[in-house]
Amino acid sequence: MPALSFTKNMSSYQITVQPATEPITTAEAKAHLRVDFSDEDTYIDTLISTARKYCEQYCNRVFITQTWRQNEDCFMNPIRLKVNPVVSLTSLKYYDTNETQQTLTDSSANFQKDFNSDVAKIHEGLTNAFPSIGDTINPIEIITVCGYGAASDVPEDIKHAIKLMVSHLYENREMVNVVIGGLAMQIEMPNVVKNLLNPYRILQFG
Repeated sequence: MPALSFTKNMSSYQITVQPATEPITTAEAKAHLRVDFSDEDTYIDTLISTARKYCEQYCNRVFITQTWRQNEDCFMNPIRLKVNPVVSLTSLKYYDTNETQQTLTDSSANFQKDFNSDVAKIHEGLTNAFPSIGDTINPIEIITVCGYGAASDVPEDIKHAIKLMVSHLYENREMVNVVIGGLAMQIEMPNVVKNLLNPYRILQFG
């Protein structure tokens, strides 16, 4: 009996351009915290960034415009983009069978973009299949711009969740533990924050 063989595509992704701002300002965070002094402004700014990343990780979404690079081992149909929501595709490049990097022209003949679904995807074109690739490691490079846009474009529920997370981190400067069934359990994100974020959460499997 012949051995079974399974091919699993491997992806990697990395931010290349950080967001230029945060969904909430220092003044908004301080108003929520009822802090009227400036001694801890730098610390509060750090908490805002940390809280935003906590919330992004929970939602599997990014909030403020930022640029990401995703690499793939092979062309899958469709290619599932790891960072959402996707605003635009900057480029889709690959190494051909001569190990020369090529740019796949953005047209529906070459590939189709689905940026309306919760998980953005790139499908084969109406006319052309995805091209053959060489043996270069991480041969496929996809550059996307992701996020809702500016701070004013971020939903208010998400902004409020970030404020609550900032407050949680500000009031609990060490890890928070509660006893459940005789065991000490770490509580990283309050349930009220999760409840605000759940409508925006993307559940990904595989």
